[in-house]
Amino acid sequence: MFLVVASVAAVATTRLSAQGFDGVIQFVSYENANHPDTMTQITKGSKIRFEGMGKGDGAMIMDGTTRLILLADQKKYMEMPANLSAREASEEGSKHHGVAEKTGKTEVVAGVPCNVWHYKGTKSNGSAEEGEACIARGTGFMINRLSGGMVGNYFNAGGAAFATEMKNGGGIMKVTENGKLSLVAVKVQATSVPDAMFAPPPGYTKMDMGRMGRPPH
Repeated sequence: MFLVVASVAAVATTRLSAQGFDGVIQFVSYENANHPDTMTQITKGSKIRFEGMGKGDGAMIMDGTTRLILLADQKKYMEMPANLSAREASEEGSKHHGVAEKTGKTEVVAGVPCNVWHYKGTKSNGSAEEGEACIARGTGFMINRLSGGMVGNYFNAGGAAFATEMKNGGGIMKVTENGKLSLVAVKVQATSVPDAMFAPPPGYTKMDMGRMGRPPH
C-alpha cells in the first residue's frame, strides 16, 4: 500500500500547527476488496504512529530517527533506525515509472479540501497503472515522514512537481487505482495527543535484534 500510494500519489474544523496537523485520522484501505481494512494515523509534530497495519493490535511509531514496532500480543517492541539505506531507497524508488500531474480539480474528503493529482505509469512487473491521489497540505496520510523522509525517493516516480508537493508537507486523503477506490480518509479529528502514544507502553520489553534468527543454545 505504501508504494502504491507514494507512486500516485486552513480547514475550518481542523487545527494546523506550524509542523502540520496534530491529531487522529482514520483511513479505510480497499486493497483487499473483500475485506476493507481500517488504519489509524496519530500525529504530533514530527512524531507519527500507525495502528491497524496488518493483523493484530500492534503499532508502528516513527519520529524521523527511530522506528518502533510494538507487538501487543507479546508485550514486546523492536527498535531500529528509521531511515532506509541509500541503496534500499534507490531500489524502491525505481520500482515504479510514470508521472503525476496536478489536474486543477479539488475535493473535500472527511472535511478536508485537497488537490487532485493524476498518475499514469507502469509497475515493476510492466503492467499499466493509472489513478488519482487527492493531496492536502499539512494533513492526511503523511507518507513523506516515513523512514525519516527517505521514502521521498519513491516520489521521484511521480515526477519533480509531485515530489516537491509531498516533501513540502503534502498528505494523502484519497487514492484511486485503475478506476477503483484504494485508500480514503473517513474521519479527521484535531486533538492534543499525549507523548505516551509515541513510546513503548509500561511493561513492554525490548527485543534483542542481534539475536533474532539465531538458533537457540
